[in-house]
Amino acid sequence: MKIFESAVKFRVVKFGIVLLFCVGILYSSAFSQSKVADKVIGIVDNKIVLQSEIGIQMTQMAAQNMPITPDSKCQVYQQFMMQKLLVAQANHDSIVVTAEEINTELDRRMNYFIAQVGSKEKFEEYYHKPIAKFKDDFKEAVQDQLLAQRMQQKVIGDTKVSPVEVKKYFDEIPTDSLPYINAEYEIGEIIISPKITTESKNETKKQLLDIKAKIQNGVSFESQAKLYSEDPGSAAKGGDLGLVERGQMVPEFESALFKLKDGELSDIIETQFGFHLIKMVAKQGNKAKAKHILLIPKSGKTDLDAALAQLDSVRRKVVKDSLSFKRACDKYSTDEMTKSNGGMMQNPNTGSTFIDAQLVDPDVFFVIDTMKVGQYSKPAICKTHDGKDAARFVWLKTKTQPHKANMKDDYAKLQDAAVSKKQQEKMQVWIKNTVAKNYIVIDDEFKKCDGMKNWIK
Repeated sequence: MKIFESAVKFRVVKFGIVLLFCVGILYSSAFSQSKVADKVIGIVDNKIVLQSEIGIQMTQMAAQNMPITPDSKCQVYQQFMMQKLLVAQANHDSIVVTAEEINTELDRRMNYFIAQVGSKEKFEEYYHKPIAKFKDDFKEAVQDQLLAQRMQQKVIGDTKVSPVEVKKYFDEIPTDSLPYINAEYEIGEIIISPKITTESKNETKKQLLDIKAKIQNGVSFESQAKLYSEDPGSAAKGGDLGLVERGQMVPEFESALFKLKDGELSDIIETQFGFHLIKMVAKQGNKAKAKHILLIPKSGKTDLDAALAQLDSVRRKVVKDSLSFKRACDKYSTDEMTKSNGGMMQNPNTGSTFIDAQLVDPDVFFVIDTMKVGQYSKPAICKTHDGKDAARFVWLKTKTQPHKANMKDDYAKLQDAAVSKKQQEKMQVWIKNTVAKNYIVIDDEFKKCDGMKNWIK
């Protein structure tokens, strides 16, 4: 028995509602250009779920390195059907979202995508569509998502549990099923990346041009990829990326790739990861078999030393309490992944700041293993998430010892799990009652899914 299973399942449902906008962009820009026949696999009231939507969502999950399990397809289908049901009931209950709310949400999401590409102009060039047209295309999708969120909030309300309910939840877990909780850490980090100089970029680009010249003179692409590529996922395979689809790669890479003819080499392409030389193996509509060689511009020793010196100055202010860790992170850190969370690392499975010892990055673990709670490490060189050199110091905020789950040490976790269980129970009752009042069609393939049992009349 998993103590927090109900909490995880409930979060999955909520996550799906948020993720659909990303899938919508991929669906519009990539799949809609395909000639593959589609199929309606679900109907709720006057809303339909298409087979292509499930496929694209699964592809997007894989592209983002999200775990894919045998039950993932069922969960994705349930998420789509859940959103349709929530929207249908929101319409019945006369729940509304204003045009201003829709436009604000559209602006927020479009700004996110534009930031990923680099500029509004690059975004419009890549998708061959002006921003205004994008917003028009996705107004209905965003409206449905906001309606679904509002309806869901109406159902679960401000769900709370009393200490008595938390104790009851804990007591219902068989003693021999209480999980053994590993040591957990709360870890903060401040990272300062040195600026990559123009000279370093030009040197890297020249190196890749030299490699391209060798390949054009008869040296095999695969041998050069194995020798020089800095992409850990493809270098050992001769740069082979396998079969990729539109929407899976960063825009600059994808735009260059799909302009190539079979067997053709690209110009040198710059992305957020570095410089690429791409080889088109074979194009298949919106899919392509491709290979690439990645070279990453390096920071010079002077640049790294400057970043370390700046970070050491920041650390001294934090240690002396003249600057809080959070404010220092907001002001100086260049790592967007942790900066948005006050510098705190997150558990990849739960989103919590409490990280199981087994999930801590080995390089970080070796630093904190000898630290006491509350201490700050000395600034040191590290590798960022995209493999580049940077300067970092870490803060060991808290540490728990390995133990069996108990009310004293794990009350907050048990409380969250009890709340999520209560919310899930509310949703299950609501689903059963609401399904009975709506026209529902479920494709035979998904009737066997555990999550759809309450949907079958």
